Amino acid sequence: MKRLASFLSVALVAVFAMVSVVPASAAPSSTRSSSGLSIIPRINLQINPGQTVTSKLVIGNLSNTTDLNLTLRPIDFTFSNDSGVPKLFLAQNAPQTTWSIKPFINIPGGIVVPKGQTKTVPFTLSVPKGQGAGSYYSAIEYESGNSNGGSVSLSATGVSLVFVEVPGIVHEDVSLQKMGAYQTANQGVTGGYAFINTIMPRNVAFSLKNNGNVAESPSGTLTIHDMWGNKVANITNVNPSQDLALIGQTRLFLNCIKSQPTSVTLGGSTTHSQTCTNPHLWPGMYTMTLDSFYGQNGNQTKELTATATFWYMPWWAIVVLLLIVLLIVGAILRIRYKIRKHRSTPHVQRARTFRLGRK
Repeated sequence: MKRLASFLSVALVAVFAMVSVVPASAAPSSTRSSSGLSIIPRINLQINPGQTVTSKLVIGNLSNTTDLNLTLRPIDFTFSNDSGVPKLFLAQNAPQTTWSIKPFINIPGGIVVPKGQTKTVPFTLSVPKGQGAGSYYSAIEYESGNSNGGSVSLSATGVSLVFVEVPGIVHEDVSLQKMGAYQTANQGVTGGYAFINTIMPRNVAFSLKNNGNVAESPSGTLTIHDMWGNKVANITNVNPSQDLALIGQTRLFLNCIKSQPTSVTLGGSTTHSQTCTNPHLWPGMYTMTLDSFYGQNGNQTKELTATATFWYMPWWAIVVLLLIVLLIVGAILRIRYKIRKHRSTPHVQRARTFRLGRK
């Protein structure tokens, strides 16, 4: 029995070791407000080389008592990690990125938004002739106070991200880095992948690395089956917010196993999100299959498929499993003990001696 206790201790240690979570970040909400300011978070445009396009900013003053004085300027940004939170280059002397559209933007330097009102501000983007095909992007900063420069996260200032696609033949190369159940308590702000889950997972995710020269917004479906082959979830749109994997970025795309869709409309633009609900999973192994697509207009659509597995094993199921193993091992040891005891009894030994004597 000492050997049995030692075996079970090692099994428990192994279970603890296998339950691993890799910290990571995920995309934040696509609707932003900062310091009484409401804005459209993202603007997507397609502009041909040599063409000038007029777009608009919709800026709302959430204060009912004070006018909002804003300074507007284009700034560059890049990704900070695998989340949807950009790193903004706020310093006046910040170097220009290779994907910058700062030279393309013509925007008013300052505006006043009356208290409790919304103002529409037009601006133009002019793409020079001979500009190569691909993705280009910068941000428009709304500043109501002083800034010390440097790089800060999106939540520290009000910005609209502006993406320009210049059509043509581009280099597209997206690869899958990781896929599986994703544990997070705050909609992906923090969390990580987990192969064995002692807490019921509400999210699954996949991480894509963009090695091309164009920002990619994958689409597609994701299905989840239990260990008996039953379909437990069918996610028909793996990227409802049309999140982007920026150039050179490994981007996390987070989905609910079961969800309730929600939407927010601001300035005529509607953004979609999802609220995760209890998927009611039973303990066991689950298989998820991703069938996604990506590609810009005028380029060949590329398919990206993958399969991954994860386990949901709550502690009560682990205890039950260990008890079953204990009972099986105990039964085997008991049978072996009875066999040995039976063989060692005097009448069995005399019978064996008599058979040997007759031979």
